[in-house]
Amino acid sequence: MGTHDDLLRRFQPALRYDSNEQFFADGAAQYTDAAGLQLRRAALESGASGAVLASAGGADGHRELSLAFLGPKHYGSGEEVDKTDVLGVQGRDYRAQYVRLRTSRPDLNNRIYGRAVEANGRLWLQYWTWYFYNDYQLALGFGTHEGDWESVQFRIGIDGDVPDVAVYAQHRHGEKRDWESVEKLPDSPDTPVVYVARGSHAAYFEAGYHQTEAWYDLADGKRPAPKLELEIVEHATHAWMRWPGRWGDTLPQKGKQLDLDQASPTGPGTKRHWRDPNALLDGAKPSKVSDPPPAPDVRITRGAGDVLELAYDFSGREQQPSALVVTVNSRNEKGVPPITHTFDELDVSGTFQTTIPLDPEHHFDVYTSTVTGDPPLPSASRFTEVQAVKPEKDQAFGPEVAKKIGRFFAKIRGDLRSR
Repeated sequence: MGTHDDLLRRFQPALRYDSNEQFFADGAAQYTDAAGLQLRRAALESGASGAVLASAGGADGHRELSLAFLGPKHYGSGEEVDKTDVLGVQGRDYRAQYVRLRTSRPDLNNRIYGRAVEANGRLWLQYWTWYFYNDYQLALGFGTHEGDWESVQFRIGIDGDVPDVAVYAQHRHGEKRDWESVEKLPDSPDTPVVYVARGSHAAYFEAGYHQTEAWYDLADGKRPAPKLELEIVEHATHAWMRWPGRWGDTLPQKGKQLDLDQASPTGPGTKRHWRDPNALLDGAKPSKVSDPPPAPDVRITRGAGDVLELAYDFSGREQQPSALVVTVNSRNEKGVPPITHTFDELDVSGTFQTTIPLDPEHHFDVYTSTVTGDPPLPSASRFTEVQAVKPEKDQAFGPEVAKKIGRFFAKIRGDLRSR
């Protein structure tokens, strides 16, 4: 066991996600092992993709991609690393791909990376989190990019084994707070709470609407994370964290908010505070926190055909929202993450049926918010419960027999569907 592993376990933070969040802290192998992922050279000037160096599962005859294949200077094949190399997702249906990945590879779900760093005579505990996609604002393609690395860090006090200061990374800078002023779990005074911003995953000390320079974030903390699996970072086994390429192939779009970084991130080992944690501390700035714009006047119901029906009324608003953001989750669907849907081209008021299925045997929680203005600002979310309308199938004969009986009657009705 490493010298400081016990401290890393003791002070592992607890995350509080926003109610409209769909992408969660997971294992970074999502970007090496998932079907369709490729390691490529940078795009050519002609616009064509660069040469493929490796692919997930060795698809199309390429070398097999894995975290172990990545390195600071050389790949597992012996080829030299170029800092312009990228890990790229095939396709742009990120929300759908993420749902498939989380259900097919549950072993990669809910993970955090912990690392102890001694610098300038002080011990720091760093925690790094990986996200499949940065869905900033969850609408309109503003500030979005493939891949996302975030971090928080705690400095251990000189005269003990308890932190004296915390620094949470937020976009280009960070925010600091004395350890005594950091919110902890009520039943665990050593567990700091991190409020994760909607879409951007920036880390905050408290819930609310936050302004940091040109950025703004909403972190309501309404969706607690399960306890994350802590993976302790070692220099030899985690050389992939020092790979200098980009985790995603998103680049800033010309003419669109070029002052705001929209490029996919480089890995933790390229950040200044990886080597010198004081770099994030010294540049820390306070964020301005306030209440977000009010939640929308919406009504969510189970419509005909067991799909989500949505009624809304924006007539009392000063500005017409440009989009509704609806996040649907079911506690009955184990392993399936909440799924976010965005609806635009809205009238002042209206009612419409979506194509979002609501299993009649399942209970759903739905959070709805709006995006308004230019730049688009997120609102608070409104919570709606949608109850099951049928009890779960009779289990008197056991689950397999009950399933066969259900399929038999479904076939009689002519509506047999794959299960």
